[in-house]
Amino acid sequence: MRHISLLLIPTILLSACGGSDSSNDPIADAKVGTVNIAISDSPMSEVSKVELVLDQLVMTDEHNHVYTYDMGHQRFNLLDYPGMASHKVISDLQLPAGHYHSVHFTLVNGDEADGCAIENGHGRLPLMVEDGHLPLRDFVLNEHDNLSFTMEIDLYRSMHFSDHQYQLNHNGIYSVDDRYMGHLNGEMDPQWIADCEIANAAKAPFGGQFYHMAYLYQDNVTGIEQMADIRSDKTDGKFSPVAVSPIHQDRNGDWSFAIGYLPVGNYRVGYTCLGHLDDPAQDDIHQSQFSLFKDAGSVAIAEGGQATTHRCGNGHGGRG
Repeated sequence: MRHISLLLIPTILLSACGGSDSSNDPIADAKVGTVNIAISDSPMSEVSKVELVLDQLVMTDEHNHVYTYDMGHQRFNLLDYPGMASHKVISDLQLPAGHYHSVHFTLVNGDEADGCAIENGHGRLPLMVEDGHLPLRDFVLNEHDNLSFTMEIDLYRSMHFSDHQYQLNHNGIYSVDDRYMGHLNGEMDPQWIADCEIANAAKAPFGGQFYHMAYLYQDNVTGIEQMADIRSDKTDGKFSPVAVSPIHQDRNGDWSFAIGYLPVGNYRVGYTCLGHLDDPAQDDIHQSQFSLFKDAGSVAIAEGGQATTHRCGNGHGGRG
């Protein structure tokens, strides 16, 4: 069993600070376009800060010229930007038109002084990032293009606690072109909340606070029997979610969740109150008491950054 339950999703955009590593500036004589990059993540319990420290933005063009841009050890807390909120860290960065690959941010890893870290009830602990970098998508930049990308870091799927340290893995990290993505706002039926807690009373976590979670699957999932936990290596015909989000209750008593920066397409939503039993490192459906409680049906995400509202059960009207 992991020592922490990861249940979050914030958003971060990137702002320009640096120059090319070439002594002869390739931008001066080239057709150029503009690139904006963003980062987004997802919420977790028992952790008050997830601090990343960016070192460089690195890109390679089709001629294998490597561009590096100094990020000045830019430091920010992912948890400050939940849902669709964003924080610029790179904006209006001019590059020669072309095809870029092996795009990534290098970080100051948690084993270095003032490197990436998390804070929880036990103090400040180092955060180790897989291969010391965050991967971004390849992209094609045409002359006069003004591209914007967002990197999504789903901490519930990508952050693990093992061997007495926190590790951020690339699983659960993806990036989207902002022209071809949208957001999801979910309304959760309060009767589902009550029924799940009653049905799973014997599985309540310490303190009695259930972890209500929305699980989002690709549209090849057609029912709850195909919905699996977040472990990725499935061999039983079930599918792991592409995103997860905590479900929160507001002052009006309504239960809601939000998942930002999803690629355009069709998805299916599952619900559980047993998020505390979903360990990213193991198959919890077969090895523990975790299960999905309800199939909340399919939802289509439209392009252009639109927000789609999806009602799970009777949504906010289901309070009876």
